[in-house]
Amino acid sequence: MTTRVKGRAETSPADDEFLQQLQRGGELLAANKVIESKEFLERAHQLQPRNEKAQNLLGLCYFKLGLFDRAAELYEMLVRDNPVDPTLRVNLGLVYLKTNALQRAVREFETATDLSPEHQKAQNYLGLALAQMGEYGRAREHFLLAGSDQMADKMSRAIAGENYSRPTPAPVPPP
Repeated sequence: MTTRVKGRAETSPADDEFLQQLQRGGELLAANKVIESKEFLERAHQLQPRNEKAQNLLGLCYFKLGLFDRAAELYEMLVRDNPVDPTLRVNLGLVYLKTNALQRAVREFETATDLSPEHQKAQNYLGLALAQMGEYGRAREHFLLAGSDQMADKMSRAIAGENYSRPTPAPVPPP
């Protein structure tokens, strides 16, 4: 007869496999071995498609691989399930920013800053999206809130009519 350790649930072989796939995929992703991580993270996602950590890591993997439609699907699902998580909204906004879906990016970044006004990355990315849309005044405000004085100065010069070209869709760092 075996005794169970109090507080520890037994795991099934499928749960063990899920955890192994997720852990290995996460390790590879953290080591920037993105291509190698994809297979492990996809397998983990197949085993537990509603697991938020698996969805998030796979979304990041897809983002880094340039598979933006797939990344958007996962982040949209995560945002639907967690509408008040500003970081998930920033991640989704980054996918939209990278694909030049600026209105959608602005909407996600605005929601993130409404939920968490001190979220500097959200403020900065909102400024970047607004600048790409030519809304330099609003962009400047968000760059200031993000502590990005250099970008705020660029917006001031753009407002004054100095030579400023809209930023090309910049290489957006992964979420």
